[in-house]
Amino acid sequence: MKIASSTARQRGLTLIELLVSLVIGLVILAAIGTVYLNTTNTTRQREDQAQLNEPARVVMRMLKQSLTQAGYVDFFDLDAANRAQAAAVFVPGNAVQTNMFVRVPSATPLPSPLSQFFGGLTPVFGCDGAMTSSPNTIATSAPPAAQACGAANATRHTLQIAYQGLPNNPANPSNSLVPADTTTGDGLDCLQRVPAAGVMVINRFSAPAPAAGAASQLMCEGSGAAGAQPIAEGVEEFVLRYQMSAPGTAGNLVAAGSGQQRYLSASDVTASAQGWAAVTAVEICIVAATPVTSGAAAQGTAALQATRPTCTRDADGAFDANVARAAGDNRLWKRYVSVVSLRNAVFATPL
Repeated sequence: MKIASSTARQRGLTLIELLVSLVIGLVILAAIGTVYLNTTNTTRQREDQAQLNEPARVVMRMLKQSLTQAGYVDFFDLDAANRAQAAAVFVPGNAVQTNMFVRVPSATPLPSPLSQFFGGLTPVFGCDGAMTSSPNTIATSAPPAAQACGAANATRHTLQIAYQGLPNNPANPSNSLVPADTTTGDGLDCLQRVPAAGVMVINRFSAPAPAAGAASQLMCEGSGAAGAQPIAEGVEEFVLRYQMSAPGTAGNLVAAGSGQQRYLSASDVTASAQGWAAVTAVEICIVAATPVTSGAAAQGTAALQATRPTCTRDADGAFDANVARAAGDNRLWKRYVSVVSLRNAVFATPL
């Protein structure tokens, strides 16, 4: 009896018990693996979103800051002839030199805004593609180099913004502006350089087509020195539209912003009778993708996002349908849109 009892106590697991244990263990391991993979994928999705959102926030913040300063002139400054800047910009009774921005209903050539301050330079100027003459060349050539557009591109536009960033006469105690400061960034262009040959800051933003195998970048070029530098990686489309004020009617002064036309392309603005003087707001559209260097997006992204967004629009102004991905492209894509009003758009209607 003692031997039988000892043998019973030492009996091992049966095959069925072993299989059940293995199945339970595998189920637990599968559950743990699934949770791990889901957590990893969620973390990667958040990383992908951050890789898109953070550069987009930086770009939009920089563009908004520059656009809200477009056309600014320090009226408390003294010009080169030691006159009050307000007197240099506003000349009562002279329709050609009435204001920084002039709006007329007739198809007559308009004087260049800021013509007394910086010949031929408009506060905002855009191209439906590339732009010729660098900001540094515009600022340093005599007479100033002309603003002109190069080859058009449906998804890669160019925006140039100009404003007074430094006082003409720093010794004038009434200056609203202060001398350039590399610590605070006051008076510097978009690349943190002091504008050359004068007091005007000229910033130019573009997204030129990259070289084969290179990442697409949003570039900025300032008047402080020649050459553009990247400020955000992954910007595949940079498209701009411009809101214009309606022209006045004979015998009536029209308040700024009283009537808005539909958004126009840069070429339409240039061809209009009012020209760039009538632009009151700029619509910015950016399509960005996660950097190629970071590898594929989170698992399942390409399947869920079979096509990618675009900034191009149809004849009614609605965004075109998403477009097909390039072969082998499995990045995360996203579109960002913002409208920025020009705060310094002061209008006069000389009728």
